[in-house]
Amino acid sequence: MDGPQLDRTSPVPLYLQIKEWMLDQIRTGRWPQRYKLPAEEDLAGAVGVSRGTLRKAIAELVREGVLHQIHGKGTFVTAGGIEQPLAQRLSAFSELLEERGIRYSTRVLQQRVEEPAGRVASLLRLEPGQRVVHLARIRLVESCPVAYMENYVPVHLAPRLERVDFTRQGLFRTLEQDYGLTLAWGQRTFEALGAEGEVAEYLELPAGAPVFYIQQVVYLDDGRPIEFSDVWLRGDRFRLSAVIRRPREGRGEGRSREPAGLPRGLQPAGAGLEPGGPAPAGAWPDPVGAKLCF
Repeated sequence: MDGPQLDRTSPVPLYLQIKEWMLDQIRTGRWPQRYKLPAEEDLAGAVGVSRGTLRKAIAELVREGVLHQIHGKGTFVTAGGIEQPLAQRLSAFSELLEERGIRYSTRVLQQRVEEPAGRVASLLRLEPGQRVVHLARIRLVESCPVAYMENYVPVHLAPRLERVDFTRQGLFRTLEQDYGLTLAWGQRTFEALGAEGEVAEYLELPAGAPVFYIQQVVYLDDGRPIEFSDVWLRGDRFRLSAVIRRPREGRGEGRSREPAGLPRGLQPAGAGLEPGGPAPAGAWPDPVGAKLCF
C-alpha cells in the first residue's frame, strides 16, 4: 500500500492530511464499499504516523459516516451512504457529489432573465426594476434524478450569467471564479414534504412521495445576498442526521448557555427565511447533516 505524502511542515494537522488521503482511497475505488481497513498498527506503520494520530483521522470519517466500526471485527468503508454536512458548511450540491466521487449529470430546464416574484425580491433585497437570472436544473446520478433546484441571482451582481453552460459548470464556482465574488455564508432551512406537481414529475416520484425541501439564501463577504434557491431532494436518497447537545440547565448546572460552535437563534423546522436576516458573527454552522444513499 502506498502511503500519503505527508507535509510535516504544513499548518494542516497530520490527522487531517491522513483523512484526505483515506477519502482519496475511497473516491478512486482503491478502498471499495465494505472494504475492511488494515489493522491500526499496520495502517499506522504504512502511513508513517502514530496510532493515536491515525485514530483521530478514522474518528473523523466515522463521525461523517464514511467509515463505520464493528466491535471485534474492524473498521469498514460504509456502503450505501456517506454522511455529508449539508448544513455545516456552504457547499454546492455538485461539490458535495464531487467530493464523494459520485458521478452526476445536470439537466437545465430553464435559464433566463426575469422580473423577480415578491418573495425573491425581498430575500435578495432588490430595488424596484432590478432583475434576476432564474436557473432551474435537475441533478441526476446514474440517470436517476436526485435533486431539483431553482436558483435566483441578481443580474447586476452577475451580468450575462444566463449565458453560462450550467450543464458543465456549477453555479457557486462560476460566481467565484468567473465573477470574482466571495461567497461567505448562507442560511438554510429544511422541511419534509410530499412531492407534488412539477417536483414529483422532475424527480420521477409518485405524488406524495417524501422529499426534503431546502430554502437557501447565500451572502457575499460584504453582506449582500447573491443567491436565493429552492431545492427538493428525493427522500429515498437522503437521510438527515444532527449533532445535538443537552443544555446545561437540563443537567442541573444553572442557566443554559449555547455550546461553542452552535449558532444563535436557530429556527424551528419550517420557519422559513426572513428577508435581510442578520448574518451571525463568525457565521456559526447549523449542526445538521445529510446522508447520500447511492
